[in-house]
Amino acid sequence: MNDKKQSIQIVKIHLMLKGISPSYKTWVQHGESVHVDQSCVSNDANCDNGGGVEDRMAGDGTDDKDELSNMLEAVYMGAFMNGDIDKLPNNLGREDAQNFDKLFDDAQQPVYPSCKTFTVLSFVIKMLHIKVYNQWSNSSFDMNMKVYKEILSECDKSVPWTLYEVKKFLRDLGLGYVLIHACKYDCALFWKENANLEKCPICDEPRYKLNDGNAVDMRWHKEKRVDDETSRHPADEKEWKNFDRQHPEFSKDLRNVRLGLATDGFNPFENMSTSYNMWPVIVMPYNLPPWKCMKEQFCMLSLLIPQKTAPGKEIDVYLRPLIDELKELWKDGVQTYDASSGSTFRMRAALMWTINDFTAYSNMSGWPTKGYLACPICNEDASSEHLRSKIGYMGARRFLHENHIWRKSKLFNGKSEDRSRP
Repeated sequence: MNDKKQSIQIVKIHLMLKGISPSYKTWVQHGESVHVDQSCVSNDANCDNGGGVEDRMAGDGTDDKDELSNMLEAVYMGAFMNGDIDKLPNNLGREDAQNFDKLFDDAQQPVYPSCKTFTVLSFVIKMLHIKVYNQWSNSSFDMNMKVYKEILSECDKSVPWTLYEVKKFLRDLGLGYVLIHACKYDCALFWKENANLEKCPICDEPRYKLNDGNAVDMRWHKEKRVDDETSRHPADEKEWKNFDRQHPEFSKDLRNVRLGLATDGFNPFENMSTSYNMWPVIVMPYNLPPWKCMKEQFCMLSLLIPQKTAPGKEIDVYLRPLIDELKELWKDGVQTYDASSGSTFRMRAALMWTINDFTAYSNMSGWPTKGYLACPICNEDASSEHLRSKIGYMGARRFLHENHIWRKSKLFNGKSEDRSRP
């Protein structure tokens, strides 16, 4: 009765569900300048009235051959069944209706102004179909979309160009999905009245898998490792065994964690001219078997340091949160649940090694890796010499056995080497 202001989509849904008000017989409220024959008025919203609301409906919905648009129309219409206009897709409230209207409109826009083949929605669905059919990885999907974006420079701003944006685009339109857990024996769904249960209401089977195999693996370095003087694992090395002798209280509990730390900078944009650096700081547990301790799923990203330039020696400022936690784990430990034994214990941790290239090593340790004292092993006793415009390190023979024949040779620098290993 023209007493409320609504978006065109809501008006469209009201017309589709309820039709035109029978009392509205003279069409004068929508800017019509020509008198319309009253016999033309009906409830089916299909007659030609010379420019009324029905024409816009026919152009926007009923004559639309794009089945995806029809599907989207059905999703939208479902939110208004029985007059429930507060129930919008994705649990949106009335205050978010305007945003949903924009998404609804954007989805039906052509991919670019002159495109007659694809709307934004149909293009997204088509690309997802190709991804699944050809078993594209997520990264390959994003790479293909990136190429399309560069080729189609006039594309509509609403086109999502990454898989993450695509999923969000569909979810916000009410075309997403809900993940529902099920009993491993197919007894029941953890849904509605069972949504918060930890065990199946039928067979009492636990809802979540207890992966206690990994917990047992945390003791592998002592219980299952073969100690035959062959180096297969960090636990075979002298440093590990020397640490055990120095800290017997820590070594007594096999579940205490030995850690390695690795960090280095990289350019996230794959363009060396771009001034930007990302420094991930990754910690990995060496308690695990050698075929697991360096696998991706067992590496822990403890810090991510984004900067336009490398942090340099000031990286210690950013490492402080990690260092404080490592100190706590070393000194006091934390109360931890052992899934393999079903008991709790106070777990401690020690940082055994860091893994870096020489430049990152300088930043992490504070030791300069340039100049005459660049060798952290030789320290102040470095065998560095000035060679024209460079500095050379001529004392590598110090690391040979004391009776090695090369130690006496003067072919290297005109001198014999009688110094012991540093």
